[in-house]
Amino acid sequence: MIQIILTILSSSVKFAMTFPLAVFQFKFSFAETVLWTNIGGLIGIYFFGFLSDKLIVWWQKKFGGKIKLTVTGESKKKIFTNRNRRIVRIKQRYGLAGIALITPLLLSIPLGTFLMVRYYQKSRFKFGSLIASNIIWSVIYTIFYIFWDGVLFRQA
Repeated sequence: MIQIILTILSSSVKFAMTFPLAVFQFKFSFAETVLWTNIGGLIGIYFFGFLSDKLIVWWQKKFGGKIKLTVTGESKKKIFTNRNRRIVRIKQRYGLAGIALITPLLLSIPLGTFLMVRYYQKSRFKFGSLIASNIIWSVIYTIFYIFWDGVLFRQA
């Protein structure tokens, strides 16, 4: 039971890092690995979606309409970091589907869900695309790790 809870909790935060634990350490079958990681991913998507929405509303209430001025009275220029540029580039180039596709692969579920809620607030497909991406990637990851478990740890 504790193994299932650990799998669900870890896959709700860092989806990709859960599969070695589930396959190698806990020795889950294909179906168990896909089931528990997707339940964790689903919980993570809805929890962080709710949390992101509340955080964005709070941020806009707290800082949204204010113009920040420097000591001299001039307005501050927005500073673009490499991280900001990368996020904007992904959003412009790949859109909703791109963010959904790379969330389980490269981003964490909290970050991917935050980006979806932030940039695609009015889209009806934001959570559906994240869930579909999680299901697809969980099958791919599980097949990959079960294959490598059979190849690397095969008894002669």
